[in-house]
Amino acid sequence: MTFTYFLGANSRRGFVSLYQDFPPATDAFLHILKSGPGTGKSSFLRRIGKEAEARGLDIHYVLCSGDPDSLDGIYIPDLKQAWVDGTAPHVIEPRIFGADTDYVNLGAFFRKSFDPHEIERLQKLNAAYKGKYGSAYRLLEKYAANTDASLCPAPDDAGRAVLEALPDRGGTGRLYRRFLSAITWKGILRLRMELDGFQCLPCSETLLRDGAEQAKKKGWNAVLCPSPLDPDRLEALILPDAKLAFTAFSDLNAEDPLLKNALLELRRAKEMHDELEAVYHPHISFQALEEYTASLLPRIFSST
Repeated sequence: MTFTYFLGANSRRGFVSLYQDFPPATDAFLHILKSGPGTGKSSFLRRIGKEAEARGLDIHYVLCSGDPDSLDGIYIPDLKQAWVDGTAPHVIEPRIFGADTDYVNLGAFFRKSFDPHEIERLQKLNAAYKGKYGSAYRLLEKYAANTDASLCPAPDDAGRAVLEALPDRGGTGRLYRRFLSAITWKGILRLRMELDGFQCLPCSETLLRDGAEQAKKKGWNAVLCPSPLDPDRLEALILPDAKLAFTAFSDLNAEDPLLKNALLELRRAKEMHDELEAVYHPHISFQALEEYTASLLPRIFSST
């Protein structure tokens, strides 16, 4: 089975990260990728993920909220291994290096130095795209302050009945936080494929909080999904093993001038970041990176 979600959000509070809990330390060994923009991190992750899919393994894909066409992480539960982009804005460092975490230096495939013109270009683009993100965050804050932030109301009777009927599995379940939605340069995305095959029940935000605690006490793992606009609010609760999803999604009005301009600033930031990556590309030996990845795959999947 394939699971797809975000661990970062472009929100009213700026960039909000949930990467610190990916994956929980007891679940997998974490490989932290370090390198510059446009140096092949997402392609490296995707190659490993596709190999896992081809072998019929469950795979978790973490999409990048800055560019949802790119990957920021993958997790293969059966192998107890995960890989994550540990660069800004979600900088990640080892927990206990060598014991549960290590580095993967993809910067090793940087092959030649920049000339003075390229350095000046990189400095300007780096400042410019970060400035666009700052502008987008200010607009999202104004939009959130000026709009009705209440989530869609829904009766809780059906949801409470389902939660009450959950059998007690014994022990205590675990609670995870993941973003099911994101505000991106491509618009407002909601990953409904995560809910395919689930019984989905609309409910209030209160039931999401109460339901997560109730499920945990009965031994069920629970995934709480914060709102990408306001991460202090919740929009979904997923109980993967029970094939249940409780939702309190709010509708963001993409035609509102403030939100519309925020999305435009995110698009401009993406365009500038693409230009930044284009400066890096001639300096990277992608053939050497491909050869390295190909040599790594047999070692990763040796136990399957």
